[in-house]
Amino acid sequence: MTILPPALVRSRRVTFPSIVVAVVVGFLISACSTTGFSKTAPPVSSTCHSAQQCAVPVEVDCGHSPCVIRISSQFTNVDANGFDVVWEIVPKAGQSYKFKDPAGIAFKDAEGQQTFRCHSEANGARFKCHSDVKNGKAYEYGIDLVGSPPVSPLDPWIVNR
Repeated sequence: MTILPPALVRSRRVTFPSIVVAVVVGFLISACSTTGFSKTAPPVSSTCHSAQQCAVPVEVDCGHSPCVIRISSQFTNVDANGFDVVWEIVPKAGQSYKFKDPAGIAFKDAEGQQTFRCHSEANGARFKCHSDVKNGKAYEYGIDLVGSPPVSPLDPWIVNR
């Protein structure tokens, strides 16, 4: 235990507000260390009950720079429910896009990569993923397009039930 000289103790006055700040910071640090900042899937936004319901329109919004990939909020977390999921680029004037080959739709972890079999269709304008596994797990994936004007990938989710 270190004993501080009285002059040093007087110069380091501890006030009530500083104690409150220290307690709050300590609480936040402990909360982060126990719960972590893990990325979890958002709630299911769409459940497929047929192959047609698993058609996800993919648009590119260039209303501001840089351009961004957009999918309807209805499809931000799709429950495939045993059906193939098909992403299709919505063509717009002044844009020319295809799904990146071979990873236009790419799952982020090894389990997702092993669970889904994906391929491009319609000369790169469509991308289909199939899985025979129904495990209720959520898989993060990326949508990656190539074309003009340039656009960054998007990272939504699929739940596999």
